[in-house]
Amino acid sequence: MQKTALYRKYRPLTFSEVYGQDHITTPLRRQIASGAPGHAYLFTGTRGTGKTSCAKIFSRAVNCLNPQNGEPCNECAVCKGILDGSVFDVYEIDAASNTGVDNIRDIRDEIAFAPITAKYKVYIIDEVHMLSTGAFNALLKTLEEPPEHVIFILATTEPHKVPATILSRCQRFDFFRLNIKKLTEILEAVLEKEGKTLDKQSVSLVAELADGSVRDALSILDRVLELDTPEQIERSLGVLSRAKLYAAAEYVSKGDTDALYALAGEMYSSSVDMAVFLDGLSEVFRRLLVSKTTAKPEKSLDVSEDELERIKKTAPMFSSQFLIYAMKTLRQSRIALTRGADPRAETEICLLLLATPSLSENTDALFARVANLEKKIEDLKYMPAPAAAEEKPADKKAKKEEKSEEPKAKSEKEAEAPVSDNPKKAAPQEEEWRELQSLDQIASHIKNMSVQMLIRHYTKAVYKGNEVVLIAEKQEDAEELKKNIDKIREAFEADHKPNREIRIERGSDTVKYVGEMYAYNNVETNPMFDFQ
Repeated sequence: MQKTALYRKYRPLTFSEVYGQDHITTPLRRQIASGAPGHAYLFTGTRGTGKTSCAKIFSRAVNCLNPQNGEPCNECAVCKGILDGSVFDVYEIDAASNTGVDNIRDIRDEIAFAPITAKYKVYIIDEVHMLSTGAFNALLKTLEEPPEHVIFILATTEPHKVPATILSRCQRFDFFRLNIKKLTEILEAVLEKEGKTLDKQSVSLVAELADGSVRDALSILDRVLELDTPEQIERSLGVLSRAKLYAAAEYVSKGDTDALYALAGEMYSSSVDMAVFLDGLSEVFRRLLVSKTTAKPEKSLDVSEDELERIKKTAPMFSSQFLIYAMKTLRQSRIALTRGADPRAETEICLLLLATPSLSENTDALFARVANLEKKIEDLKYMPAPAAAEEKPADKKAKKEEKSEEPKAKSEKEAEAPVSDNPKKAAPQEEEWRELQSLDQIASHIKNMSVQMLIRHYTKAVYKGNEVVLIAEKQEDAEELKKNIDKIREAFEADHKPNREIRIERGSDTVKYVGEMYAYNNVETNPMFDFQ
């Protein structure tokens, strides 16, 4: 006996069984329960989200002899007849193979007759965007003034190809993609009903590959149901291991070209499509960029909890500028593969450019290198001064003679007086103020554009330990920054600089933050404080 595919076996028979589309099933149930359904509907959305299933459920619900709160009973003669195809008042038409105007004219002639068994004649036209221009014109008049016993349900994955004149005559319902969490719940429920087990990682992989489609998720599950490990499933489906993709990203962060060449060779020897590898690596860098530039990446990334933890762990290894450079480099290499470039050589060149941006002449690579240097400078801690070299006897003798020529020692009162009132001449401290190089990146986390521009163009910053001073060019700028100090603290937190003690001063105070170790001879002309 032939096995029934899972997506057919578990096709929903009522609105309550439709997964994740409550914003559609609720109003449809209420319309049917009130006895006032519309005359034309347009169901849109990506594949496998329930468009055709809802259309079939609707056709039974409006004709059911014993409806229950807008749901079909699936037990009466009409419901059973529609399910087994013996009731001829419900028509399913594939517009992809019935695109001509004559097909629509046949429908226009048929709707004049009353239904034979059911209360309504229901026409379900799937992939309606495939109809020809003439067919749409023929359908237009029928949709505008249909008989009271006729209901049209149009389904499409490309609503932008449906003429506006047709759209305006239909009630439109948009079906959403399901996220990985919801698909995982559905797959686990199906596995329980089937009496099968699959490890959590494999279920998450199937849910991710389904790309929001319930039908695709069940079809993939059908293929891997008898396999045991995630590795077997990945080989069976021809997909790349997430572990290897994140390992490649880590090799890039370390500049480990040996490991990257070995990985590319392994991919090539295993007959992995190099374009698929580059696409997978590009998606990894996209997720790292999202994690790097948002406080709550889980709201923007549809990934499993395990992968989310991996992303948060890997993202700090890169700067945002580098991730943008990496994605652009991968895209260019991907385009080169479509033009017939040697797959292995192009992939190896791409990985080399990612691991060593200095080899690239691209301006994005330069920005990435500058960002990397800024990060190293900011994270650099002061090192203890090197031990003085042992002086030679000749040097000691020279110093002794020089010392003997010095004037007499100062009085105690003179010795206690400071050498100079000028802070530029003050003795260096154990820790000096240093310029905060990442101020522009921190400003990008502030949503208020006026404050962001003020910080980017009219503000400098210095830091010492956890103490940060923002120096504004004018007094009014300093006052504006003080008003928004809470937003500035949040920006520091978002840029992974927590627990900073932040204060605001104006440009005339910059002289206080210059140490002799930087040899600033003229504070007013030094680039560190060169205001626009």
